[in-house]
Amino acid sequence: MKLRLTFCLFLFVTLLGCSDDGQPSNTFTEPSADTLRIGVMPKLVGISYFEATGRGAREAGEELGINVHYDGPTSAIHEDQVRMLNTWMAQDFDVLAIAPNDPDAISSTLRSATREGFTVMTWDTDANADNSRRQIFVNQASNQSIADTMVDIMVQGLEEQGKEPKGKFLVVSGTPTASNQNTWIKLMKVRITEDYPEMELLETLMPGEDQSKAQEMTTAALNSHGDIVGIWGLTSVAIPAAAKAIEDAGKAGEIYATGIGLPSTMKPFVESGSCTKFALWDPVDLGYLSVYVAHHLKTKEELPDGTYDFGRIKGVIVKDGEAILGPPIVFTKENIANYNF
Repeated sequence: MKLRLTFCLFLFVTLLGCSDDGQPSNTFTEPSADTLRIGVMPKLVGISYFEATGRGAREAGEELGINVHYDGPTSAIHEDQVRMLNTWMAQDFDVLAIAPNDPDAISSTLRSATREGFTVMTWDTDANADNSRRQIFVNQASNQSIADTMVDIMVQGLEEQGKEPKGKFLVVSGTPTASNQNTWIKLMKVRITEDYPEMELLETLMPGEDQSKAQEMTTAALNSHGDIVGIWGLTSVAIPAAAKAIEDAGKAGEIYATGIGLPSTMKPFVESGSCTKFALWDPVDLGYLSVYVAHHLKTKEELPDGTYDFGRIKGVIVKDGEAILGPPIVFTKENIANYNF
């Protein structure tokens, strides 16, 4: 459908773009921005993190005067994302921006959308770039900077407790197919092996995007391994779950917890001392940037490597198919009240 419409539009513009003597006109009018329809799909709806990215996406849509449709499945299931994408394609959206639950399983659908003439991009989590043919990935921060931040916070936190970086450590992640968390874990393992070989990583927990399950699994791990030294929670539901499990076990201040979390959900644990430091980017800015990049791709048809200003977000680096929001923010008791997401 998309290709047929594009071809018809090309013929129409070609005819209109001729002067009375049949010569091409030098006047070119870009498509009106308010006709653009951008579909932005998170991994799932109903959790605070993706509610925040949705606020940013809609903010950007209002600034640009375009139609932003923000919606996703209620569970982190890739089959539901595929069904929604097929519906959006039938409704003739101009841009499809998706945060995949499974980077490989979604790729064939994204590839089909690209073949049919849709502008396709990913955000928050990438798809398989080669198989999906997506045009760009809007990344929160470089994967290496996130991995390094996680390791650095843990080591510094242990030092503040008068401990050395050695012993048993636990990672609580999300879904087994989440490419962002899997990449961070891989890079963290490399860094730990090289710089802190006495840190022993236990088997990574995969509770999905379910805070209750994450807390239950963390509690079970604490019961099985009474000598755990530190825990990383690598999703916005995993880190509060880990902090709560530590708190309930009466080990706040004994086991060091950090990870990727929202200030709004982590503030009680920071105040209680169950978690003194954690990190995240601004999810509102991530949603905002994703819509601006989608608009740029559709209206300019390319986004070469370089440094760009997108609305209120300045100095965004685009390189090798990624637009990077910026380095992660480290939150502590001193600055957490300054953020409202």
